[in-house]
Amino acid sequence: MTNYSIAKSRRLRSTPYTSRIESQGVTSYTVYNHMILPAAFGSIEESYHHLKKDVQVWDVAAERQVEISGKDSAELVQLMTCRDLSKSKDGRCYYCPILDDQAGIINDPVILRLNKDRWWISIADSDVILFAKGLAIGKKFDVKIFEPKVDIMAVQGPKSFKLMEKIFGKKNYRIKIFWFRLF
Repeated sequence: MTNYSIAKSRRLRSTPYTSRIESQGVTSYTVYNHMILPAAFGSIEESYHHLKKDVQVWDVAAERQVEISGKDSAELVQLMTCRDLSKSKDGRCYYCPILDDQAGIINDPVILRLNKDRWWISIADSDVILFAKGLAIGKKFDVKIFEPKVDIMAVQGPKSFKLMEKIFGKKNYRIKIFWFRLF
């Protein structure tokens, strides 16, 4: 497969980390959620072997959040997915496919419950915010829907826990799978 360069423009957003990523030698980008997403540093083989033995910190800020808050937020979030969220708990994440009226997949996000009236939908590459706003308008839900200022970084590899321990301390870096904490 031939690689082509991506021309940066105002239509593609950078992340707060872009200048640092470029100074570290990013070799290619892809586009995800209307943003540039670092795709490689050097060869894929080198990155693979490094990840298997060390730690990598990746700019994945293109993995955007859609916040839905307000008194009808739980009802709207439930309307968007086939997964039953009636027993969901604060501080937990749920894999929740978002489906259209014909059971077609619009997105396959992880939904985070911050509290009973505030949710984040951690979206894959699509405009879920427009779908959510359309449903909310059609149903006259009392909700606020927006993209919060959240810029995610991924920390991966066998030495990742040691790095997180250095940053957050011993008690905080061990989080159960599909749980989250705010730091």
